[in-house]
Amino acid sequence: MIKQLRPLNLLFSVVLIFLVGCSCAPVKKELTFNALILDNQSRLELRNVRIEATKTGVFAYCGVILIRTSCSTTFRAKLYQRNAVYISWLSRGNEKVIGPLYVTLLEKIRYDLPASIMVKFMSENDVSAEFIY
Repeated sequence: MIKQLRPLNLLFSVVLIFLVGCSCAPVKKELTFNALILDNQSRLELRNVRIEATKTGVFAYCGVILIRTSCSTTFRAKLYQRNAVYISWLSRGNEKVIGPLYVTLLEKIRYDLPASIMVKFMSENDVSAEFIY
């Protein structure tokens, strides 16, 4: 009887080692982005448009964004750090500055694909930023 239990104990030990040894650590899911789109939906021509994350000093610039057009750029995927951005531009010869502005998070985030950040200029006083896929 004891000899019959030894193979069973050995099998149980091997299974237990595999179960304990194969525990998985959860993968940290992080939102990344790799593009910026400055979308001018206003009825104004925008000049010298600059968006900057002042905490990191990273910025993007577009010389002119005509009415109902956009300016965009892509870059190596970056981790979203929830930093505020400041946006400045000239419109009708007047300098405008908006900020701090935070990017609106999506309800459903795709961690397998970098998002784009779209900054929408609806009017001189209505500017928003959101993630899109």
